[in-house]
Order: sequence, then structure tokens, then C-alpha cells
Amino acid sequence: MNLKEMLIEAAELQADAIKDKMVDQLSSDAMAEMIATKINEKIDIPFVSEEKEQIFFEKCVDIVTDLLEGIIKGK
Repeated sequence: MNLKEMLIEAAELQADAIKDKMVDQLSSDAMAEMIATKINEKIDIPFVSEEKEQIFFEKCVDIVTDLLEGIIKGK
């Protein structure tokens, strides 16, 4: 194996490890709650309580993170 092949293999292994770490972070409940809370702070839905808005935004974030996970994993 030459130097170029070794570097490519090392880079691919590193990219796979980073993908796995990204998926773990995206799928964590803490990350979803944090993102939903930030969205909730910026958006107000009239006549809906903050608690219900939070639940709604957490579900939206869950959908988006599932989609991103699929994209990252190549599915």
C-alpha cells in the first residue's frame, strides 16, 4: 500500500467516526430539547401555551433529526 492509499484509508476511517459521533449527538434527547427550546424562544404561536409549543417544536426537531440521520448514514 502506498502513501496515498494509506492517507485515503485513514481519512475515510476518520470520516466514518465523525459521522457516528454526529448521529449520536443528533439523536440525543438533550440536543433535541436544546434545539426545540431555542426555536420556542424565537417563535410564538398565538393562543398556544409555551408548554404545548415546546412539545410541538420537540416533535418537529425529532422529525428533522431523523431525516438528517438518514442523510448522514446515506439511507
